[in-house]
Amino acid sequence: MALPPNFMPLFRASLIGLGLGCSALALAASAQDAPEAETQAQETQGQAAARAAAADLAAGQDDEPRILEAPAPDARRVYVNDPAHFAAVTQQFVIDGEAGRVIGMIDGGFLPNPVVADDGSFIAHASTVFSRIARGERTDYVEVFDPVTLLPTADIELPDAPRFLVGTYPWMTSLTPDGKTLLFYQFSPAPAVGVVDLEGKAFKRMLDVPDCYHIFPTAPDTFFMHCRDGSLAKVAFGTEGTPEITHTEVFHPEDEFLINHPAYSQKAGRLVWPTYTGKIHQIDLSSGDAKFLPAVEALTEAERADGWRPGGWQQVAYHRALDRIYLLVDQRDEWRHKTASRFVVVLDAKTGERLAKFEMGHEIDSINVSQDEKPLLYALSTGDKTLYIHDAESGEELRSVNQLGHGPQVITTADMG
Repeated sequence: MALPPNFMPLFRASLIGLGLGCSALALAASAQDAPEAETQAQETQGQAAARAAAADLAAGQDDEPRILEAPAPDARRVYVNDPAHFAAVTQQFVIDGEAGRVIGMIDGGFLPNPVVADDGSFIAHASTVFSRIARGERTDYVEVFDPVTLLPTADIELPDAPRFLVGTYPWMTSLTPDGKTLLFYQFSPAPAVGVVDLEGKAFKRMLDVPDCYHIFPTAPDTFFMHCRDGSLAKVAFGTEGTPEITHTEVFHPEDEFLINHPAYSQKAGRLVWPTYTGKIHQIDLSSGDAKFLPAVEALTEAERADGWRPGGWQQVAYHRALDRIYLLVDQRDEWRHKTASRFVVVLDAKTGERLAKFEMGHEIDSINVSQDEKPLLYALSTGDKTLYIHDAESGEELRSVNQLGHGPQVITTADMG
């Protein structure tokens, strides 16, 4: 029995004991009290297909598992990473933001750092596993996945367990703009950046870097990092030899603390980095050098005096075409910048003008935004284990996707649009 081509629910996961990499599960419900024509009129296409599949299974027909494919990725495809509160085995949920449904899942190890190509052509992560699940011999590796089949296209082992194991921070693992190289962060015993050739499917080398962190690529052989003294380091590396490192001016004092999760658009070359108080630094890296734009304030003086501050895990998002900044905020005590927020302020990135302030209706830990003309605002609640999907212009909640693992934290999107 072949399912109709419009039946697209997809769940990809390991089936322990069966040795399968993934499977498609059809969930059926039968309507016993209503006439068949009336029932079918009320059903969605997916529900009708599931009911038909259940009837065939009950009759002993077509009980072999099959693998379905996801739709081609678009600007509204979104990935939600669940580090599962530091579990040794984790998941990444692949979600159709337009339909509001999970279309697949990818397994990961301990504290994976996901990345997605700007054109959506592949997904990858740097991850870690242990031979005895949560103990034993450690292996660090990079996996690359096809966005339609969700099958791995590359599995690259990293030597000497070099990956820095830290809570999942965007831009601690990055792709160069051409999508050919993955860069990952290390901090033991000193800062370094690992270089992985995705085309050649091989680890290349470690680059010694200054006391700096995060990785913002601007060219196939160049990236910027934020340094403890308040400057950016520009790191130019070739195929071999010592990288050439230069520093920009200091753009903020050491006692002005920046959040750990900035927003960065490689296509625009725009780095958006809020402080704990809601001051937002913006750096234009599009020329290959750092141009510091005037900082803007997301909160008014009265709001700051009343205890309003940014807060959450992934607190800021940037829309490239609209040149808008989205920032999670709420009233909170000082030093509670990791706690969830109930509001998002929307700013014109050029002028700093506030365009909107949305009441999200939930405790939100992370946000991101699709890059199409009429963008969606993704709002992830770790406590609810739910991705809430809003209209980014009005703030209206459109739909939601729940049951996203144990402790979902990070939203990743492609810079398509």
